[in-house]
Amino acid sequence: MAEVKVLFEGVHELIEGGENVGSMSVLIRSEKNILVDTGSFQDKQKLIDSLQKEGLTPEDIDIIVLTHLHIDHLANINIFPDSSIYVKHNTSTPGLRWKTSSYFIESVVVDNLDIDKDVKLIETPGHFPCQISVVVKTEKGIVVIAGDAIRDKGYMDMSKNPGSCHNLEEFNKSREKILKIADYIIFGHGGIVKVKK
Repeated sequence: MAEVKVLFEGVHELIEGGENVGSMSVLIRSEKNILVDTGSFQDKQKLIDSLQKEGLTPEDIDIIVLTHLHIDHLANINIFPDSSIYVKHNTSTPGLRWKTSSYFIESVVVDNLDIDKDVKLIETPGHFPCQISVVVKTEKGIVVIAGDAIRDKGYMDMSKNPGSCHNLEEFNKSREKILKIADYIIFGHGGIVKVKK
């Protein structure tokens, strides 16, 4: 079964003069090395150091999944020269697999797409029109890397509405979908939590 490691947790906090925003970054080890989201600009060295602690370099990452196209989730994509990138970039196409080293772009249906043994993608729009989450079968149960489909622990409460989202109805459907299948959730701007069933 696949293994999941949170390399670093995402943040979303007000600071003097603005906001400190950066997504989580999660390593999945199955038959391939998969990285979910690459964090914000300030996370570059932290990402490289976190991979190094796992015995990896950016060149060792086979697949990158971008949960959505907000800058705090993808800023460090350029340090992965050999990875295949999965992303849903607009609502009129099913999704893309982009092989960076060959500039090969392939259209793929990302919803329920198996990208490795025990690892699949699901569509979870709402926060952003084109949002995907990653479902991983592990020894401890099903882990869903939600990105901002469930930004932090507070949004597990279905009565809490987000301050901003593209489509509230889709956001709520995506939350329900994740909460139904997950034993654990990794948030876009938080840690990991066990889902109480």
